[in-house]
Amino acid sequence: MNRMRKFLLGILLMLVLVAAVTGCDGLRRYDARLVRADSLMQANPDSALAIVSAIDSLAGDANLAYRDLLLTQARYKTYQEITAGDDSAITRALAWYRAHGGEREKLTRAYLYKGAVMQELGHVDSAMYYYKTAEVNADPKDFFNLGYSNLRIAELYQTHFINDSAVLSRMRKARNYFSHTRDTNYWVITDGAIGAYLFGNDNDSAKIYLERAINNARLINSNYYYYQSKLAGVYFYEEDYVTAKRLALDIIKNSSDGWDDNKYYYYASRSFIKLSQLDSAYWVKSLIPMPTTLVDSLNYFTLNAELAEASNRLSDCGFYQAKAERVKNQILSKSLDSNLTLTELKYDSDQQTAIIKKQGNNRLLLAVGIILALAFLLVLFSFLLRRRITRYHHELDQSRQEIEAMMRVAEQKDIQLELERQNHVNSIAEKEKKLSDIEKKNQELESKHEGIQQQVSAIVRARHEAFDELYQGLRIKTSTASGKRRRIIPLVSLIKEFNENKEILNLNPTDSFWENLKFAVDGEYQGIASFVERKYPSLSAKDYQLFLLLCANVSPQIIKLCLNYSSAITVSNYKRRLLKDRFGLDVKLEDFINMYLDGKMQ
Repeated sequence: MNRMRKFLLGILLMLVLVAAVTGCDGLRRYDARLVRADSLMQANPDSALAIVSAIDSLAGDANLAYRDLLLTQARYKTYQEITAGDDSAITRALAWYRAHGGEREKLTRAYLYKGAVMQELGHVDSAMYYYKTAEVNADPKDFFNLGYSNLRIAELYQTHFINDSAVLSRMRKARNYFSHTRDTNYWVITDGAIGAYLFGNDNDSAKIYLERAINNARLINSNYYYYQSKLAGVYFYEEDYVTAKRLALDIIKNSSDGWDDNKYYYYASRSFIKLSQLDSAYWVKSLIPMPTTLVDSLNYFTLNAELAEASNRLSDCGFYQAKAERVKNQILSKSLDSNLTLTELKYDSDQQTAIIKKQGNNRLLLAVGIILALAFLLVLFSFLLRRRITRYHHELDQSRQEIEAMMRVAEQKDIQLELERQNHVNSIAEKEKKLSDIEKKNQELESKHEGIQQQVSAIVRARHEAFDELYQGLRIKTSTASGKRRRIIPLVSLIKEFNENKEILNLNPTDSFWENLKFAVDGEYQGIASFVERKYPSLSAKDYQLFLLLCANVSPQIIKLCLNYSSAITVSNYKRRLLKDRFGLDVKLEDFINMYLDGKMQ
């Protein structure tokens, strides 16, 4: 029994020793001013910066490191200019958090903003390293920092025009992480970023993401004009120049002066060109600030070339096209100079090697603890010591063999990375060839211009045919309800008023037309139009006009033209939403009319 007690005492001492070797720091208490500034960082970074900047003295290295982290974060989020000297604060914070445990979230943030500072200073490879380290270091449940690190990596790729699949993959990963948080602002940012990136490649998906970003931004009173600018671009490249112009002019009229994305100017001016309104195109062009980036310069020279061509100034057109081509080559050259893909692959390889080394170090640390415990208990169970030492040597040999095997795998991966680099060089050559093919396709597109003009003429004829259908079809058909047959409403005066409306060619019937239609519907359905107007005062004018046309049994094609919907299918969707969302009834329109005529509606 005495021997058993000694054995248990030895085991207990060994556990205490191992805990002492591998233990971590306890929770730290931070200055209340720093905690307050951190709580304001996302919603009000200006206030956070003011609080941190006003702190003149702090006690303890932990508080100093926390202050350096918050100061860098607040300066970055308030768009303060980052200079080479600003790197020292975040470097101090990162060094402290690396050396002290128990602060995983703050260490992740330190890696993120160290990467942000490196990116601002132009060191993109270093920025990629720190963003990747932040992602690897983050807690699996730290959804915000995981989302933010993926968003920063996607932005880094996108800024250097490379690796399309990697950009979209990172953006979607960021959106997935942010969906687990309550930060609606970053839902808006990631939806807008995905929509803007899909612009030109998948315009239907781009519309969905951009419209969702705009709607969520409005809900939180955030600036949505960047996403509206991209949405205007989608409509422009779909050749819906009227919608593109409307969205862009709304930004020009209402956006703040400090916004530095100028693409909406180009969409507005180019839409005016496509609509043959050159005076308006020149007016919008006069509002555009002088370009400061390569992309702005490309847009600026392209717009000038299109204006010159539309004004029949062919020499100026050639001059601006040549300038645009030079800027395009500069952008391509910049994209080809980037090694971000190789940087990320090398980081992944280094990370795997580090994991292997860490595993070896952990085994060695455990072995040291076992050796110390065995030495302390040598007198109590010497016969067990020999067996444990033998087993330790066996495990150590196996570990060494595993490490050597893993190192060989790492060397093979280095060779594979070199092969991938060579493939990247070959891909660059292929892209140069594709650029040449694109120039040939541009010449083919010019030859197709005449065919497009013929299609436009066909569209105009179809439009006039649709109006003829409207003139002939705008009458209320006979319908049956409650076993009684209703009479057809005489619409002679209504059609005469509609025919005499000079604005019909602009798809804008006069107010008198809608009044006459209301009286006609009231006469046929015992005052149902006036009832709906009283019953649902929050109904928009457009929804009320849709209700009147539906009561008159007008075809979806004609309703589409009258109310400027995008398609007949859209009319059916709005019809369902009118009854379900506006009236709060899950019934068909015919059932709604019958319920009213039968006195079941109050």
